[in-house]
Amino acid sequence: MFLALDRTLPRPLWQQLVDALIEQMAHGQLPVDDVLPPTRDLAHILGVSRSTVQVAYEELFARGYVTTSGKGGTRVIAVPAPHRDQQAPQMTGAPVVQLRPDPIAEELADWLQVNAVKPLDINFRHQEPWIDDHFRRAWRRAAARALSAMKPEDWGYQSPYGTSAVRHHIRDYLAVVRGITVDTNQILMTSGAQHAVDLIAQTLLARGATAAVEDPGFPGARLTLAYRGIQVVGVPVDADGMQVDAIPASARLIFVTPTHQRPTGVVLSASRRQHLLDLAHQHGAWIVEDDFDSEYRYRGGPLPPLFADAGSHVLYILTFSKLLTPALRLAAIVGPAPAMAQLANVHSLIDRHLPIMEQLTLAEFMRAGDFTRHLRRMRQLYRTRHEILMRQLMDSRLARLFRIHGAETGLHIFLEADPTFSEEAAVEAAANRGVGIYPLRPYRYRGSRRGLLMGFAQTDQQAIAEGVRRLDKLCGDGLLGGPITEK
Repeated sequence: MFLALDRTLPRPLWQQLVDALIEQMAHGQLPVDDVLPPTRDLAHILGVSRSTVQVAYEELFARGYVTTSGKGGTRVIAVPAPHRDQQAPQMTGAPVVQLRPDPIAEELADWLQVNAVKPLDINFRHQEPWIDDHFRRAWRRAAARALSAMKPEDWGYQSPYGTSAVRHHIRDYLAVVRGITVDTNQILMTSGAQHAVDLIAQTLLARGATAAVEDPGFPGARLTLAYRGIQVVGVPVDADGMQVDAIPASARLIFVTPTHQRPTGVVLSASRRQHLLDLAHQHGAWIVEDDFDSEYRYRGGPLPPLFADAGSHVLYILTFSKLLTPALRLAAIVGPAPAMAQLANVHSLIDRHLPIMEQLTLAEFMRAGDFTRHLRRMRQLYRTRHEILMRQLMDSRLARLFRIHGAETGLHIFLEADPTFSEEAAVEAAANRGVGIYPLRPYRYRGSRRGLLMGFAQTDQQAIAEGVRRLDKLCGDGLLGGPITEK
């Protein structure tokens, strides 16, 4: 046995000895059942202390390479796989373990990439609200108060439903603003709307069940359901919202954005609302109602949710991504207590509970009145920017090239074009002029509708005017497509 130790190296001698012995095992010089030299003898051969060898043997024992049996000495019981020949050609560009293709995740990544922040002069982003210094200061104060008020038990494991404080304030907010009266055991916190849909799919649907979604509609819901093995059926959307008559009788879940359809901006008509509730009750289907930004309505107050009319088979999702900030990653599912108990059990299994500080901070933010003040202030800001955008659009050639939808609620406008319209060419032409607009494509499932999305929450008055002016110039140059065909 030849072993060489180098005292000039920073690596301890016992670790060098461990490496050397494992190397000999890997190359067959110390096969299984070989007995290692006694610690005293090997220490004498190597010119090191006996304790150095003892520590090395103990490490080999801990790793499962050797065993010790009194007078039987230290015997090899396992050897590592031999190292790859350094001269052999190395694999490049391929993992050792083959990864299975995942088109669903790739489609979601495409949606996120399309909506990623771009370095442009003017960006009509439609995914995020406006975050100003006033909000940041109020949130910091709420976080400081929440942290100082935390009790010892707040640092331990919490309920999978979410903290009682945040559910208490959400319950009060829903009763006052949304007309929804529930107990706190009917509220379960999640890390956003997609997490809520995923939890519902895992808990309340069998693999292979059918779900109906709006087309065009929120990609996060459709792709999450498909990823969980749910058969997704797209239901067309028109000026009155989801075409309820097209929902298959086999659908066990219906995902809908009734108060402000995402992304077309239309509202589900009163007759279709009732038809949808009747159909779901008749077929034993869950309605998942995503209320993502109806708080920002510019003509009258927020529309009543479906849950207020039929809480027994509606699961209502309240998300804070558009109301406050996507960074918060908090949403709430509201539903009948038995269903919420099932959701809480599965949530506990896969996620235990959500981070506590964000929930306690949100609770304090709501308790102090900062939440309602922020919504009131943002509603006025968005109303002003919305009016400016609509006025600029109607005074431009864009109003003759597109049908304009979403003029009452939310944080974006939908410019609909003919099915032959090239969204990609229009987006590229606008980007070349320093303006960010967004295609309908990621929201489209089986349908043929085409158009562009323009947000205004993050775009101030001057930028809105200049952005529309540049787009109007593109229209004049024939770079945003031809006029729409009247139906």
